[in-house]
Amino acid sequence: MMTIDMLCRVVDNYGDIGVVYRLARALSELDEAPRLRLVVDDLSAFSLLEPGIDPGRAVQSVRGWTVLSWALTGPESAAARNAAYEDDPALVVLECFACGRPDWLEAMLFDPSDAVARTIVNLEYLTAEPYADEFHRMPSLTRSRKVRKYMFLPGFTAATGGLILDGAFMRSLDRFSRAESAGADRRELLARAVHASCRKLADAAAVDAAAADPASLPATEDRIWALVFGYERDYGRMVDDLAMFAQDRPVLALVAGGKSQPCFMAAWERAGRPFPALALPFLDQETWDAILAASDFLVVRGEDSMSRAALAGKPFLWQAYPQDGAHQLVKVKALLDRMKPHFTAEAFRPVEAAFLAVNDRLRDSPLTCGSERVLPLLEAAAASGRAAAGRTAARGTARGTAEGFASFAKSLSGNGNLALNLMTYLREIV
Repeated sequence: MMTIDMLCRVVDNYGDIGVVYRLARALSELDEAPRLRLVVDDLSAFSLLEPGIDPGRAVQSVRGWTVLSWALTGPESAAARNAAYEDDPALVVLECFACGRPDWLEAMLFDPSDAVARTIVNLEYLTAEPYADEFHRMPSLTRSRKVRKYMFLPGFTAATGGLILDGAFMRSLDRFSRAESAGADRRELLARAVHASCRKLADAAAVDAAAADPASLPATEDRIWALVFGYERDYGRMVDDLAMFAQDRPVLALVAGGKSQPCFMAAWERAGRPFPALALPFLDQETWDAILAASDFLVVRGEDSMSRAALAGKPFLWQAYPQDGAHQLVKVKALLDRMKPHFTAEAFRPVEAAFLAVNDRLRDSPLTCGSERVLPLLEAAAASGRAAAGRTAARGTARGTAEGFASFAKSLSGNGNLALNLMTYLREIV
């Protein structure tokens, strides 16, 4: 059985550790699963995604993995570290997002007295840009001939490592795609969210007891769930479109904790609370995945949530992190290029317009207001699968847009599971 050391430094809020945690779970689900040691520099951040993590322990066992603090210093930490590697040295290292290596692990890998060959694989950030196909599996140099290094890139084509298809997320997608059980499942999930947030839905006093009694919730199967997880900006235009849509279709806005929540809720208040909105607390990863899978329209930020939205096959809008000179538009246009073949020209037009409008900015600010329109994407959400059940036939463009997102998702699943692709590659090179 292969042992892999997975390294992660939490430099991008929870995005980096979120991907590493998801990949660790996916690797452990494989038929020939490797042993895993996770070396993380911020165990407090990790514990918010995986409640089993104790931020105060330098070495611990969680989900069958050995989890180590990056900063293993002092006699006691050194003893615990040595015990973790005594009979199982570091031979295969997955360096996630060019995070570097802690000094104590660097000393192990490049010990001049040890002639055993080592392998380092740099797992890169997700991108739709063409260079992902070119750089995937490319070798790289280290300062020692006995330490080999390679690049492994996730991506949106068969020429890359693909996306992580972890079991919990894929089961959630299946669970909330079944019309016969989706209503009851969404009521139960919403009850948990209401209980966790200790807040109330804004449109009915009848939901005051929702946390204790899921049956008291509004008829969630008849609502379009709009999940909002973005960056700081003025969400007034998005709220206006949701309010316009809500005149004909019942809507529920689920607003994720983080930078976008106060901005969205402020815009919602200014608009007079035109539809029910629930401010969510910070959720563990698997509960968050279930909320995302249960929703019909998704506004997402970051690469991990964007990949989940793309796999879900639901209409979504991605807010990329703003970079100098609006370089994020390069990433956004690359993603649009991957999506475009799955749509007709008419169906793709509102998708492209919304993606470009929400991302054409130089910085984040609660005062930033773009020209994006999400009404066509909401209409597509209403036209898709379960959301359209029992309703009159949707307009052709909306139906075509919904089908385009579903086709894109199917193509991504067809590229295979990044976890399995990674293990196949490691067995080739180690």
